[in-house]
Amino acid sequence: MNHLLIMTGLLLCGAAHAVPLSDASYESLGWHWYNEPEDEDIPEPAKAVVATPTSPSEQKAQLQQATKEALDTAILYPTPQNFKRYMTLQNFWTTKAGEFSQSAKQAMLMYPELDYNLQFSHYNGTVPAQLQADQQKQKAAIAKLTADHGLFFFYRGKEPRDSLLASVVKSFCDEHGLSLIAVSVDGTLSPALPQSRRDTGQAKRMDIRHFPALFLVNPTDESYQPVAYGFITPDDLSRQFLNVATDFKPNF
Repeated sequence: MNHLLIMTGLLLCGAAHAVPLSDASYESLGWHWYNEPEDEDIPEPAKAVVATPTSPSEQKAQLQQATKEALDTAILYPTPQNFKRYMTLQNFWTTKAGEFSQSAKQAMLMYPELDYNLQFSHYNGTVPAQLQADQQKQKAAIAKLTADHGLFFFYRGKEPRDSLLASVVKSFCDEHGLSLIAVSVDGTLSPALPQSRRDTGQAKRMDIRHFPALFLVNPTDESYQPVAYGFITPDDLSRQFLNVATDFKPNF
């Protein structure tokens, strides 16, 4: 009966180009499925094999592979039928994407704790209010950290980038009323920080090997921690203080 199944499969698949079989082909196929010997023992039908349900991940992978193969087939063998098969699968994904999007919106109403917009609005109209709230948090973090800490700024006076950051650090400290000790590691003092000290081994003792470097230092117990390396803008420096104060807790 295998040959019957083969022929039936060809018919169901709708083969576009059927190739006539020669007499020899019929013979080689054993063209006698319609006239099997009556005295031949007919085997018991094989038990139906029940396919094990696949997981959603496996189903998705199979459908993705089928879509890819349909696309490749439509490109390499362009026919209306091949394109139809590809677009049918592609439309399936488009429909599923729409259903997923709508289910997400429904879930936000059923489980509002999942809604990111409740804490961090993505609407442009709320940007000024959000920025103001962020700035208040940053100012509070700066005040908290510098209540018992001062700033050490290690720089190279001969490096233009370091000198540029020296101006930023000076303005930042003036704005927030922070105490600052600037240290030149190459002996050249920045015009923005004329009261700078020359390094006499502080950078080595603190194991600072990258410059410019800004550190928080506690004069009571002589502990210290880095705040920034390299050039940084005033806004980013404020955010960095907040990161340090909150132990880099995510804020998004």
